[in-house]
Amino acid sequence: MRVIIAGAGLVGTSLAQQLLIEDHDITLIEVQPELCTQLEDKHDLMVICGSASDPNIMAQAEPEKADLFLAVTPNDEVNILACATAKQFGTPKRIARIRNTAYLDNPVFDLDWIGVTQMIDPESAVVEAIWQFVNTPGSVEAVSFENGKVCLREYRITDKMPIVGKTLKEIREKNQQDNVLVMTVIRDDKAIIPTGDLVVQAGDDILAVFPEKSRGAFIEMLDLTVRKTQKVVISGSTLTCFRLAQKLADETKVIWVSSNYDYCNKVADQLENVLVMHGDTTDEELLKDIHIETADFFVAAGNNTEHNILSSLLARAKGARETVTISDQPSHNNVLFRSIGIDHIINPRITTAASIMDLIHHGRKLHELKLKELDLEAVRIMVNSGSSVSRTTLSKSWKPLAEKAIVGAIIRNEELFIPGGETVLEPEDLALVITRTRSLDAVMKLFRER
Repeated sequence: MRVIIAGAGLVGTSLAQQLLIEDHDITLIEVQPELCTQLEDKHDLMVICGSASDPNIMAQAEPEKADLFLAVTPNDEVNILACATAKQFGTPKRIARIRNTAYLDNPVFDLDWIGVTQMIDPESAVVEAIWQFVNTPGSVEAVSFENGKVCLREYRITDKMPIVGKTLKEIREKNQQDNVLVMTVIRDDKAIIPTGDLVVQAGDDILAVFPEKSRGAFIEMLDLTVRKTQKVVISGSTLTCFRLAQKLADETKVIWVSSNYDYCNKVADQLENVLVMHGDTTDEELLKDIHIETADFFVAAGNNTEHNILSSLLARAKGARETVTISDQPSHNNVLFRSIGIDHIINPRITTAASIMDLIHHGRKLHELKLKELDLEAVRIMVNSGSSVSRTTLSKSWKPLAEKAIVGAIIRNEELFIPGGETVLEPEDLALVITRTRSLDAVMKLFRER
């Protein structure tokens, strides 16, 4: 597939890297000359320096030959105009990154007519990522697929949990009817693609997959105390804060603290069930006034990463049960931040790139999750007709990837099941796979047509 990407920031480069892995032909258009030079030196792709909204620049990328155009610059207007330009050249599919709700919610403004065939709203993607953690207190990682039907959860194992000392085979046999499968065990900061003989130990992190209807069985398997999130404190003056408050307000007590006085007055009039306060969450007296020690979650979602980190650390030190921090820095190490009191780090641009990959593939490789810094990825892949995995049982086709990757779940005709060694995958099945990054190419080859 030939793909043109407008914008070579973190979103654009992340998309380019993922699409290059899949052997697509990529052209990047970027307005900053120094960034263009860096990209040409680092990646095997064509880089055009200029604005994608300029028809003369766009023509150099040969959009008439492209299958897909991705407009992911930080500027909504540039993205919309670039898609309109790509439409004039005949590119059939055009996806734009758009933040301004005036474009998203206006019935008069027809983005499709202008040239945007699909759009990604970064705030919605980030709010959904935050909500996954808020909806699953105590988890290390929390992701859902297929509109929430399939859950991928990571939890730390304590010595009081009933699965300690048991092999994964024993756990699987006991929970087989509930469709719960432990896909990965993380021990001493090293990820293990396990066999059935692996014995679970206290201190392990386990990554399990199960259908939403088996969530109760998974909680029971770990003997977790199910606690409902009752109070969330939000810090910042962003659209992400506003949408998160909207999403949580009906079922959760929400306190929103913003340092922007005018913004506080504006949003307070729009949110009935949210306590909006003017102040700074790095102020210890303010945290004392709002009883931060009773908060189930503290979410720092402002525009300043350093302030988000500092306020999260202070909130945790003062008793907040869990913290979620928005960071625009791709280099921030999740494991390091967890060790000092920040439970969850979310990078909006990486989250946006993952959402765009979902749109691109419609099930071929719909989502990718970097699991900490462990050289592990979770991918969903569609089974192609004639592929290796569709011609024989998994016990045979998967031999070259034993202990390198694992098929955790299959979605067939909108139903999820956990495969066994005798399972034969069918064309159009969706497989959820955990794989080491270096084995990703080998995994993809098994699912391609031959």
